[in-house]
Amino acid sequence: MSLLSMLQQAGGGNGLSALASQLGLDEQTTQSLAAKMAPAISGGMQQRAQQEGGLGAILATLQGEGAAQFAEPAQAAAPAAQAQGEQFLSQIFGSQSASQEIAAAAAAETGATAEQAQSLLPSLAAMLQGQMQQQAPDAQIAAAQSSLQATGDSAGAGIGDLLGALSGGGGGAGGLLGMVKGLLGGGGGAAAQSGGLGDILSMLNNDSDAAGSPMGDLAKKFFS
Repeated sequence: MSLLSMLQQAGGGNGLSALASQLGLDEQTTQSLAAKMAPAISGGMQQRAQQEGGLGAILATLQGEGAAQFAEPAQAAAPAAQAQGEQFLSQIFGSQSASQEIAAAAAAETGATAEQAQSLLPSLAAMLQGQMQQQAPDAQIAAAQSSLQATGDSAGAGIGDLLGALSGGGGGAGGLLGMVKGLLGGGGGAAAQSGGLGDILSMLNNDSDAAGSPMGDLAKKFFS
């Protein structure tokens, strides 16, 4: 699964077409732009996780239910959703200018207008954040944050490192990792990574749409 597939499955499989209607865009343009934008967002989250404090920042975007309502396409086009989406992108990329560059690049690759891309991107970001918040229980996120406090959240780490720690491969955290594993499924290993936060992190870490794609690679420039 990938962030793009998450978007495509929203609203019972009609999420992108419903969002297109809400924004006054045609479905083909929306589908084409989403196929470029989702890998860029995923690539940005992967890159952010490798920065000092980055894993904690990613977990913070998944915590709470502030964006959960925007998982529904009918809500994702609202001004509040657009503002939430812009905030989510800023939290990932560290600047508001990144979203403008991503929208411009997606427009250039698809033949859409810059205005179409700029209206769609924050809504897509809000939908994705909302869907991830719905799937990742706060208790699991809090446990993962506690693990980070014990093991450190240094530059050079990544989502894969956090998954390793949560499945028992991190070492050094003693009983704390046992608590984390209990919240994520009880037994460690694959059980610790199944469901909720584990599924979200695995998806981000193995997003095939972002790997090696021009838009996924674009995300790297904002962290150089």
